[in-house]
Amino acid sequence: MISPPKASTSVWQAPHRPLFFLAGLWGLVTPVVWLLPDGIGPDKADWHRHELLFGMAGAAAGGYLLTALPAWTKKGPVSPEVTMLATVLWCAARLATAFSACLPIVATAIGMSAYFVLIAAVLFRGVVSGGAAHRFWAPFAMALIGVLSLLWLFGEPGPADGVPRIFLVLIILIGGRAAPAFTRSWLERSGEAGLVRDQAGLSYLAIGGIFAATGLNAAGQSTAEGIALVLSGLALASQMRGWQSLRARGYPALFILHLAFAWTPAACLLIGFAIMYPDRLSPAAAAHAATMGAMGTMMAALMMRAAMVRDEGLLILDRKMACAFTLICFATMIRVPADWIGSAYFDPIAAAAACWMLAWALFLVAFAPAIRGPVPRPVLSADRARPPQAEPVQ
Repeated sequence: MISPPKASTSVWQAPHRPLFFLAGLWGLVTPVVWLLPDGIGPDKADWHRHELLFGMAGAAAGGYLLTALPAWTKKGPVSPEVTMLATVLWCAARLATAFSACLPIVATAIGMSAYFVLIAAVLFRGVVSGGAAHRFWAPFAMALIGVLSLLWLFGEPGPADGVPRIFLVLIILIGGRAAPAFTRSWLERSGEAGLVRDQAGLSYLAIGGIFAATGLNAAGQSTAEGIALVLSGLALASQMRGWQSLRARGYPALFILHLAFAWTPAACLLIGFAIMYPDRLSPAAAAHAATMGAMGTMMAALMMRAAMVRDEGLLILDRKMACAFTLICFATMIRVPADWIGSAYFDPIAAAAACWMLAWALFLVAFAPAIRGPVPRPVLSADRARPPQAEPVQ
């Protein structure tokens, strides 16, 4: 095995470096399949959904969780060898997916799931050795996503709905802790930290509603499923009321985190409404509020933090990053009501895809400088007062 570079400037020195970059690259690449002539390549819709969920979101989730692990365990960062192996396995999964028709089923299954197995194993070992039992959701979620990738391979219909809902739960657990925590820390500077109120019980209620909706979906109870998702969305919207989101407008790097999380209750409400009234809003269109909206904006908001310049304890959101985030929101707002907009003046689906691809191209340009050089720690926070190995606790 080739030894990874030992210099502190190496791309392998932090998991977020290669995995966040690959997530952004795959966000740019996945819509390209729609430009290929019919009959060339894999099934467009199936490949697009698979690679958005398991490829792009899988890289972002793995990079984040491995980067946050030291804060949970109070130990040093993940080794460069693990980072390199995770990157290689992620790339192998993309090849296994692309050539699944030409490979033995066992080889394809191993190729598609090995990345998630590794991430789950590293997280499990970390939370056990670090006595962080309350973080067991992290390895469990990654293992579950790996299982769903295998079910997808065998043609099971469940992953198409199940995977986005797992990521919604991850957003609630990660973004739903990060946004109020970072806001409280920022407001401490002016002695207003007490203004932030976070009713964590509402987030657990929302998670329960999402799981209940998934079970009701399996039972064919569509009306009850829709109601459960609507109630989850209302619970999250109520939780956000205490986060002082409007005050965060004065800190753009923080404000986009609030905006990103807001897509999660919006997605629950829209999907729930679409399930109950499919003649008014297509469930497939509403699902983009979860994939493009909640997942896309939260991935961008969190990943861009690793590339932001620090200025006296604050993170600076530059213009490229702001434009990228805005374009992701704009793409979602075009794609969800695409059926209503029609194509009399322009193709809304093509416009949404163009905005999405431009957004991730800008992300890659903005993130590129963060791939090399000394790793600023903590990676995802502006707080330099913490020990070098610590990441923000979320």
